[in-house]
Amino acid sequence: MADDLDELLDEVEAKFCRDTSLPQQRNQEDQAGDQVQDKSKSPGKSKQDATKRVDNDDIDALLEEILDDDNDAKNRPTISNIDKSTRGGNEAATQVVKRKCCPVFLGGSAIPHGVGTSNSKRVCDQLRCISCDFRIASFDDQEWDSTCDYLFFRNNMPDCQRLRAKLKKCKGARAYACQCSWHTAVALTDLRAQAQLRWVCGKHDT
Repeated sequence: MADDLDELLDEVEAKFCRDTSLPQQRNQEDQAGDQVQDKSKSPGKSKQDATKRVDNDDIDALLEEILDDDNDAKNRPTISNIDKSTRGGNEAATQVVKRKCCPVFLGGSAIPHGVGTSNSKRVCDQLRCISCDFRIASFDDQEWDSTCDYLFFRNNMPDCQRLRAKLKKCKGARAYACQCSWHTAVALTDLRAQAQLRWVCGKHDT
């Protein structure tokens, strides 16, 4: 009888104890599997996070380089600007100031050429006719012959060799001519007093 009871208790114990231990074992196995999965996932996640941080750092570095390049490009003088500033400086350095006679004087060979003013009595050697647009030719110690006429100067100006055919020696005189007018001066003469002459000062380089 006692033997039968012991066998029955063994069977009950084996049956019920095994059934209750199985869920606990399963739970332990599931928890272990979850931990393994978490461990397997965590390196990948950390790698992704690291990659994102690297990408963000690279983007920031590229943006800084682009901004630096833009600032350098803005501050850097262009070739065209350098050329313009250099050209402007050269033009300013080589520009020649021109002066005009006021009043304009005619005169004999003894009176020097130059820029005529009320204080500086010099005869103009840059005369131009506003009627025929010729530059005025002058001959020192010469005067025009009385037989000169408009056609002579019209046909021979500005050939100085051919003009000499109507010139005569006259010490101290100066003969002037363009294609349409002529004049002989000995003393200093204000051009405004010679209304028939359409001559003006063409400006002097100084």
